[in-house]
Amino acid sequence: MSENTKQNTLNGLFWNAVDRFGFQIVTTIVGVVTARVLTPEDFGVLAVLLIFSTIATTFVDSGLATSLVRSRDVEEKDYSSMFVFNLSISVLIYFILFFSAPYLERFNGIKGLTLYARVLFLQLLIHSLGIVQYVKLLKSFCFKETARINVLSVVFSGTAVILIALLGYGIWAILLQTVLYSCCRTGMLWIWGNWRLDFSFSFKCLRKHLRFSLSFMIGSMLGKVFSQSYYSFIGKHFSLAETGFYLQANKWGETPNLLISSIVQGTTLSTLTPIQDDYPRFLNACRKSMRTLAFVLFPVSFCAIAVAEPAFICFLSTTWVNSIFYFQLLCFAGIFISLTDLNVNFLNIKGKSTYTLWFEVGKIFFAIILLLLTFRLGILYIIVGQIGVRVVSYFVVTLFSGKVYGYTLSCQFVDLLPSFAISVIAFVTATGIAYLIPNLSYLLLLLLQSIIFVCVYISGSHLSRNDIWMDLFNMGKNRLTKK
Repeated sequence: MSENTKQNTLNGLFWNAVDRFGFQIVTTIVGVVTARVLTPEDFGVLAVLLIFSTIATTFVDSGLATSLVRSRDVEEKDYSSMFVFNLSISVLIYFILFFSAPYLERFNGIKGLTLYARVLFLQLLIHSLGIVQYVKLLKSFCFKETARINVLSVVFSGTAVILIALLGYGIWAILLQTVLYSCCRTGMLWIWGNWRLDFSFSFKCLRKHLRFSLSFMIGSMLGKVFSQSYYSFIGKHFSLAETGFYLQANKWGETPNLLISSIVQGTTLSTLTPIQDDYPRFLNACRKSMRTLAFVLFPVSFCAIAVAEPAFICFLSTTWVNSIFYFQLLCFAGIFISLTDLNVNFLNIKGKSTYTLWFEVGKIFFAIILLLLTFRLGILYIIVGQIGVRVVSYFVVTLFSGKVYGYTLSCQFVDLLPSFAISVIAFVTATGIAYLIPNLSYLLLLLLQSIIFVCVYISGSHLSRNDIWMDLFNMGKNRLTKK
C-alpha cells in the first residue's frame, strides 16, 4: 500500500470511526429511551413497514452513487444526470407507496397504518436530494465533513425523537426518526456539499454507469429486502409483541457488526478504487482491511454476547428479556454478515457487480427454503436458519474473491484467526465471572465483564504481536514521544 493510499485510508478509518461511533452512541441513547417508553407492539408496527422503506430506498440509490464513487473519471454531467434520475425515481416510488398505503393497512389489519406509512416514506424524497453532494465528498476523501454532517444530523434528530417520545406521542417517535434524520442530513449536505443545483441530463452519462449500477442495485435490493422481509413475515405469522421482541433483538444484534464493517467499507470503497487494477497492491490492501475489520469486529461482537443479559436488563428494562437469547444468536450471525459484506465490497470495487448479483440470488433462494422449513417451529428456529444462511454465504463469497483477485478462503482464515482466537479467550473469561462471583447486581456485572474482556483482549493482542494492534500501539507511542 503506497504512502498516499495508506494516509488516505488511515484518515478515512479515523473519521469514519468518529462518524459511525458518534452515530451509534446517539442512536443507542434514542433506542434505550424509546424502548423504555414505547411498547413491543409499537415496534412491531415499524417492523411491518421496514421492508417497503428498504425497497424504496434501494431504488432511489439505484447503485449510481456507488458507480460514481468507484469510477476514476467523473464529470459534472454525471452528477447532474444522477441527481435528475434519482429525484425522478424517488417521486415516482413515493406516489406508488402513497396510494398503496390503504392496501397495506387492510392486509396487515393494523389501524392507522396508512398514515404511518405515508409519513415514514417521506424520507425517500428527502434522501434523494442529498445523494450527489455525499458522493462528491467521498470522491474528494472529505471524510471529516461527512462525519460532521452525519453526527450532527443524528444528534439533532435524536434529540427531537426523545422529546416526542417523552411527550407521549407513542409510535410517532420511532416513525419520525428516519424522516427527521434525512431532513437534517440533506440540509447540511446542501450547506457544506460542493455542488450547485443542476437539472441537466445526459442519457450517455447515465448509460455509462448503468451496467454496473443495475446489477449492484438489484443485488443490493435483494439482500436488503429479504433481510427486512423477515419482519413482515414474522409480523404476519406471529403476534405484534413477538415481532417487536425479534425487531429489538435483530436491531441490537446486528448493530455492533454492521457498525464496524461500515467503517471499513466506507473507507475502502473510496481509497482502494485508485489501485483496483494493481493486483498485488489491491490484494495486500484487502488483506490489511480484513485484518483491521477482524481486530475490531470479533471482540466487539463477543463482548456484546457476553454482557447481553445485564445490558438488556439495565438499559432496556425487564420488558425485553425475551429478546436476550435472540440477540445473542443474531449478534453471532452478524459476524458473518460483516465478513461477507466486506468481500462483496471488494468485488464491487473490482467492478464485478454481476458476480455479487448472482451471489445474492443464490443466497435468497437458500434462505427462502430454510425460512419455509423453520417458521412453523417458532422464531428461535427461524433465527437458527438465518445463522445457517449467513455462514454458508460467507464461504460461498470467498470462492468469488479467490477467483477474481486471489483472496482465497484459506488466506482469509489466516488473517481472521488471531483476532478470533483472542476474542474467544476473552469471551470465556468474561462469561465465567457470572459463575465465579454470583449475586452481583446487573450493573456491576456489566461493568466487570466489560473491563475484564477488554483487558484480556488487549493483553492477548500485545503478547501475540497482532499486527493491527502493534500498528496502533506504535502509532500512539510515537505521538506521545513527539509531544
